[in-house]
Amino acid sequence: MASNGIRDRVAIVGMGCTKFGEHWGRSIDDLLIDAVTECVESVSGFDRDVVDAYWLGTMGSGTSGLTLSRPLKIDYKPVTRVENYCATGSEAFRNACYAVASGAYDCVMAVGGEKLKDSGYSGLVVPPASNDGTAAEPSAPAMFSLLAPAYVKKYGISDEQLKEVMTRIAWKNHRNGALNGRAQFQAEVAKETIAASPIVAGSLGIFDCSGCPTAPPPP
Repeated sequence: MASNGIRDRVAIVGMGCTKFGEHWGRSIDDLLIDAVTECVESVSGFDRDVVDAYWLGTMGSGTSGLTLSRPLKIDYKPVTRVENYCATGSEAFRNACYAVASGAYDCVMAVGGEKLKDSGYSGLVVPPASNDGTAAEPSAPAMFSLLAPAYVKKYGISDEQLKEVMTRIAWKNHRNGALNGRAQFQAEVAKETIAASPIVAGSLGIFDCSGCPTAPPPP
């Protein structure tokens, strides 16, 4: 199967981003408008009319390109909505890049937005795959927890080694968040706190798979 790179064929000339958070008082329309407006304003003299096409990444906040075209009042410009679970954002970006690299368009924009809790449910809300009705419905942490022992077995490492690496990943993420004014959580967390956090599913603790700005209270 061919794999053709696009190095030096695509340039990112602007970007915009809202602060990560729950934003109870703002709609998905508000967030999309703010992010796109900031992106346009980040490039001196840029006019949004030169954008040939848009790629929108969202899972539960819209079911078509209208999710973006309506609030932005985009007329006669194609908007493609893509969804690929946790890779939705990168999928929108990848498709936008290849559209330019292929020569189909000169200027495009990749946009992403999500407000899962606006659905009234907690966590991911997706239709189940076809089954006979007896399939279990595990939570996202439960499903991902199955990967930990599989990784240990495949690569011949110990549970302790995996725990140490997972702890370091969470510690690194919180440390980076403390330096980012738009991160949802902006506080560093000690490795000792992360390693000793309560278990959520399998060997995964709170800091491995759940939003947690500070150390959880003792049990």
